[in-house]
Amino acid sequence: MRLLALLSLLAVTALSAAEDKFVIWKLDDVKAGEKKRLAPGFKRVAEWAKAEKTVVTMGVICDSLAQPNADDVAWIKANAIENGGVVEFWHHGWDHRSWADATGKAMAEFRGPDVATQAKHLKDACVIFKQTTGLTFHAFGAPFNQADDATIAAMDAVPEITIWMYPPKNETKRKVLGRTLNMEVATGKVSFAKFAQDYAAKKPTTMMLLQGHCGMWNDDSFNDFVKIAALLKQDGWTTLTASQYAEKTAKK
Repeated sequence: MRLLALLSLLAVTALSAAEDKFVIWKLDDVKAGEKKRLAPGFKRVAEWAKAEKTVVTMGVICDSLAQPNADDVAWIKANAIENGGVVEFWHHGWDHRSWADATGKAMAEFRGPDVATQAKHLKDACVIFKQTTGLTFHAFGAPFNQADDATIAAMDAVPEITIWMYPPKNETKRKVLGRTLNMEVATGKVSFAKFAQDYAAKKPTTMMLLQGHCGMWNDDSFNDFVKIAALLKQDGWTTLTASQYAEKTAKK
């Protein structure tokens, strides 16, 4: 009986581990304006996702929507998961700026400015995205993955956002999706060889949020991304959007 109980426990543990193997593709820097146009790489990845019957998440830089391009906005609407598409679009800031202040201190959109300024950027981005596309953000990822305590306080201005990708360590109010591995060895450069090496060494068994900048990918990077996706699929990983993952894990 003890052996049978042990085998049953091992079986349940193995099943639980398999069920926890979720991958989320975090793809940054969608622009949809007359001067800041949608990069072809996003369309390429969306077409791949359709062919694979899978999903991806794409972060929108929202000041580009102040003067939107009709074709790019139509593409967002058509590909949004809410409209039957394969993409969850998420909040990637208003302007994605970084600069140095008068003292030379490094600043970013969500690292350095006060709570009121950050709250305005968060809110303005949500409002213009809703006005332009009819869609609502539910997930956020800061430009450069840089945020501070002021950002945590400012997030109260956008209660519709319940998921934070790569947040500060002391974030507690929203669903936190952290970093496990990297698929890019530099911004816009995917390496299957490096990912496969790190994957084999770390042997992750829970959620992976993998960041990429597909608007910058050349053919080699896109092909390496496809190879990474194939490796994970073969190894039993299920692809979800950020919101799908949050919903699925909330039930546990």
